Amino acid sequence: MNFQQSLRMAGKAARGNLRPGILLWALLLLFLLAYLGSAGFRGLLQQVANFKSGAGYPFSFTIYVIFGALLPELLRIIFFQRCRCTAENLRNFLFGIFIWGLCGILSDFFYRSQALWFGPGNDWRTLMTKVTVDQLIYSPLVNSAIFSLFTWRAAAFRCSVWREIGSAKFFLGRIFPLLVACWCIWIPGVMLVYFMPVSLQLPVASLILCFYVLVFTFLHKQE
Repeated sequence: MNFQQSLRMAGKAARGNLRPGILLWALLLLFLLAYLGSAGFRGLLQQVANFKSGAGYPFSFTIYVIFGALLPELLRIIFFQRCRCTAENLRNFLFGIFIWGLCGILSDFFYRSQALWFGPGNDWRTLMTKVTVDQLIYSPLVNSAIFSLFTWRAAAFRCSVWREIGSAKFFLGRIFPLLVACWCIWIPGVMLVYFMPVSLQLPVASLILCFYVLVFTFLHKQE
């Protein structure tokens, strides 16, 4: 597979994700309007921020497990499996605890680091700098790692599959289209994350992850 073919696949993935992306953006806009216009809503979020500051990284681990691992399986069971839980759901959840819990800790650490590197402000220059570093460095590395681990699991944890995962064909055919689709959907969400105070960035990112899961579960019916 060459780069031109990979671009075509990326464009197809982006077009396929357009409807759920628009719905996600609408939800984010409502969230932003509520934050800017409602003192009560800001107060509620501040309580979450205070709890997060006291709990530290265990909060980061737990909230990402809830929205990244538990919620998808519950939605699959309720809406696509007629409320019948299977052993596969349990295996998915247990594997998701490791993946999404670690992702929550890494994301929290990264958001704190961005605040140290570029300051805690949300002016336009600071915002765009953080979004650029996030989307061009951090997110490609994390998304590639997550996708590779799920590919390894799908191959029954055979070590030989890492030769395929590390190949240029795998990157062009699987990873790059995924990254383009994620960029098209997540850039507005990441801008909202960095608009918030540092203590609220991970909770807001968790809500975006929740919206993302809900949108793709209902519109794409992913198994």
